[in-house]
Amino acid sequence: MNEITIQKINEKEIPAVTSLQVADAFGKQHAHVMRDIRNVTEKCSEFFNASNFGLVEYTDAKGEKRPMYILSKDGLMMVTMGYTTLEAMAIKETYIARFNEMEEELRNRVPGLPNFDNPALAARAWAEQYERRQLAEAQRDEAIRTKAQIGSKREATAMATASAAVRKINSLEDELGRGKRFKFVKAIPWLPDVFEPSRGMYSVVGKTLKRLSVDLGYPIEKIVTPEYPDGINAYHVNVIAAFREKLKRDPAVLGKYRLKWVN
Repeated sequence: MNEITIQKINEKEIPAVTSLQVADAFGKQHAHVMRDIRNVTEKCSEFFNASNFGLVEYTDAKGEKRPMYILSKDGLMMVTMGYTTLEAMAIKETYIARFNEMEEELRNRVPGLPNFDNPALAARAWAEQYERRQLAEAQRDEAIRTKAQIGSKREATAMATASAAVRKINSLEDELGRGKRFKFVKAIPWLPDVFEPSRGMYSVVGKTLKRLSVDLGYPIEKIVTPEYPDGINAYHVNVIAAFREKLKRDPAVLGKYRLKWVN
């Protein structure tokens, strides 16, 4: 049985497994498990995806970088929901039991905190995460209360306040790399369905999106992530949509890196 380990998803350290482990445990090809995960993430909310799936890279037997996902317990259950053979159900039961054991161990170790070796670091990380969540929730509540005042003599002020709150929430989501308006190249969920993942492919796609942003008049944002502390270019979702339409119309676009026609 593949061991469940503490891994990081969206800056939160939780018990998790990798898509490679899922493929091995259920006797499936890794490419098929990756496909199943992408199908799930396309249908789930951004909040669920950000909390339960993390796209990372691993080095294969040939020494090449390949994509894989890190999955929480909820992410694993969502993806394997359709795996219903007797063997698959037994494997899922075993995974659930082990996840529950690890979660109980973590609660007994430092209740409510990530499993860092340094307790002070754990406490600070949890406190920062809690403060961000409280801030976002407070801003949402304020936006809802403010919108309820529309129609009164303070309508203009209420609308401005609500819009500012929404912008702050969107800005926070963008900083976490899962924003609704801007995404960096590796956060584009459909990209591995079209291109063979490689450093060269991501670089060329980034350059293409940069040119397209200029042509369409959209800004390019910088998103800071643990992997890119100096910031990485992020492109507006409208630019990404225009790029996908261009791929659909012309199979020769970036043909060197493509796997198949865009669905």
